[in-house]
Formats: sequence, C-alpha cells, structure tokens
Amino acid sequence: MAEPAVAQQSPPPDTQAAYDAAFQETLKKPSDPKTLLKFAELAVQVGNLEGAISALERLLVINGNQPSVKLELGVLYYRLGSYEAARTYLESARQSGGATPEIKDKAGQYIADIDSQVGRSQFSGSVLNGIQYSSNANSGTAGALQSVGPNVVTTPNVSSQPDFNYLLAATIDHRYDLNRQDNGALESELQLYITQQFQVTSANVLFVDFTTGPRTSPFESGLLSNLTMRPFVTGRYVAVGNMPSYWAWGGGMEGGTPITSQMQATLAVFGRRREFLNNPTVPTNNEGSGNEGVVSSSLQVALTPAMTLTLSGLYTRFIASVPAQSYGEIALGGTMEVRFDDPLGINGRTWAITASGGIAQATYDQPDPTVNPTIARSQNDVNLGLVLAIPMTESLALVGQVNYFERSASLSTYSYNALTALVGVGWRF
Repeated sequence: MAEPAVAQQSPPPDTQAAYDAAFQETLKKPSDPKTLLKFAELAVQVGNLEGAISALERLLVINGNQPSVKLELGVLYYRLGSYEAARTYLESARQSGGATPEIKDKAGQYIADIDSQVGRSQFSGSVLNGIQYSSNANSGTAGALQSVGPNVVTTPNVSSQPDFNYLLAATIDHRYDLNRQDNGALESELQLYITQQFQVTSANVLFVDFTTGPRTSPFESGLLSNLTMRPFVTGRYVAVGNMPSYWAWGGGMEGGTPITSQMQATLAVFGRRREFLNNPTVPTNNEGSGNEGVVSSSLQVALTPAMTLTLSGLYTRFIASVPAQSYGEIALGGTMEVRFDDPLGINGRTWAITASGGIAQATYDQPDPTVNPTIARSQNDVNLGLVLAIPMTESLALVGQVNYFERSASLSTYSYNALTALVGVGWRF
C-alpha cells in the first residue's frame, strides 16, 4: 500500500458491496496476502478502521518485513487516536532497512504530529467493570492474592460459600519520551483490582501495584540491536476483608527481544520485600513477612495471522521470618488467543476468544506447628480459563469469562476449588 489509506476519501458507489464480498473472501482465505490487502483497503473506505488494522496486522504476521504496511498501520492507529500504537508502527516503518525515503518522510511527519498533540507524555490503558459469581467466595481472595505472591490461608467460615461480587480491574500505562537517540522512554504501569462481595464481605479484595523504570535499546547494531532493557522499581499494597494485609516493594531488571518476526521473548528478574500487617482477622499475619526473589519468562508466538500462543514460566523463592512460611514455587502456563471476524454480522469487527491454562507447585520449608507439627505444607494448583471479547466500538467491548481453579494440598485446610463466571464491559483508551 504505497499511500496511506487516509488519503482515500471518495469511494465508488458500490464500495459497500465490494467490502461485503471481500469480507466473505477473508473467511475463505484468512492467510492470503492479496485477499487481506484488498479487504483492508475496502474496510478503510467504508469506515471500518479496526477491520483494516486486523487485516494488516495479519499481513505482518505472514511477513514482518513490510515497512509500507507498518506505515499504513501507524496511520490507521493515528486516525483512531491510539497514539501509542501509532508511534510504535511508525517508528518501526521509519527504521526498517527496506523503507523508501518517502516512507521514512511520511512516518516522520506523523510522529512529529503526534508529538505536537500529545507531547512526550502519553497515557494508555484499559478498564474492566463487571459482575462476577463464584461457587466459593473465598477463591476471589485466594486467586487474586496467590497470583501476586503472598501466602493465602482459606478461612473456614468463608470457604465454599457462593456469592456474587462487583469487580473493577484497571491498567494505566504511561510513557515519557526521554528524547534519546536509542528511543529511551520512562515506562510506568499502575494496576488496580477491586472486588466487593454482595454478602461475604470478609472476602473483599483491594490490590494496587505500581512499576516504573526507563526502557532503552543499549545496542545500536549487531545481533542484539533489537534488545530492550528496563531496570525498574515496584511497589504494592493489598487489603483483604477491608483491612490492610501487606505492603511490598523492590526492584529488578526486564529484557525483551524478537527472536523472529513471529516470535518475541521476555525475561525478568527481581527481588521484593513483603511486609505483612497484623489485623483482627489475622493477628499473626506479620509472621509471613519476608523477602522473595522471582525469575519469570514468556515466549509469544504468532502461529497464524489469527492465532497467538503465549507460554510463560515463573520461579519464586520466598524466605519468611518464620521458616514454616518460607517456600519455593514453580509455575507454568500458556494462553491461546484466536481472533475471528464477526460471526453474527453485528458490526463486522474482529472478535477474540482466549483460552488459558496453568499449573503451579509450591513446597514449604518446615511444618507449621500451629496447623500440623509433623507435615510440611505442599500444594498443587490448576487454573483453567476462557475469555470472549466482543467489540462494540473502537474502545468498548463486551467481555465474558469463565474460570476454574483447584488447589490440592498435603494439609486439607488449604485445599479448595472454585468455578467463577463474569460478565462485564471493557474500555480501552
């Protein structure tokens, strides 16, 4: 696409019919470059910019070395007001080895315009509001807290009680351009997770996490020219049952690099201090305070233009002030996202369904004399999930989610399972 689609302003009268035919053709040939290109051009003409973006991103999965397509994607994201994504594609187009002077110049013009509109400071993120049901209300607490590190003790008078809750989950990203030749930027992320139970209020959760650090590309050329590094500091606060549970703070290093045009790898290593707080519900909560070290990795692979597989692994070593609360944990997981065209003909946008699965095994250093003086705690977790996202506009989507979690433990006190279901609305900005 030699010229950005933004330049096409006068579609012929039969454009809608041509678009409908091209849409049907993509269902038959979802990986054919010519079919995708034709559909993208017509989608722009009828105003379906997200449909055009989806088709062009499939083209990049087939062949990632297409600076003209990257330019086109940058222009489309610019038109949608998604300046962060627009900048990413425009920078990539401008820096591509095969980019013509015209492509570099056009990309530079759009980048300059983005800078003039949003400056060096840019915000993006997503918000999810929903109503969730769980067959075990305590699983909301256990699932949320276990996923972010701390020990979780299932409260007997809460376990196995079903309940509904209101859920608010948000991620806010901020990027501040450091105005360096290596594209350095200060990247910050704020995560917020809140659940308010309808009845079992002792299972309410508040989770706030903040991470910030500069990301740079330290190598200008060679095999590591695409490697990005990001030292970071992080802080966290968690409350359970409307009472403070713990604070955490620490820092580490994250690195990421594309292995091929379809494969991206990341690795992070960090250390953190967790300081648990006593409260009327858990008067000895501070015994869980300690230091942890974490190594995490992920590999994202675009299997086809419409399917993305992500594999992840994590090892945690936590040393508490009380040996019975110290443990080592290894976790493995994977997600498969499948994108497909609107099967009901509601608005022609791209739907997405994501299946996930994970396992984890944790072993504690010593028995806890307050629970069982002879058996050290060990546990195995299985977590299965399915999410369907139905976009209604460029920024709003209906979201449905089903999740099953099961924990088996050497001590029955810590064993439980839960089936949860959520219906909500997601907003992307």
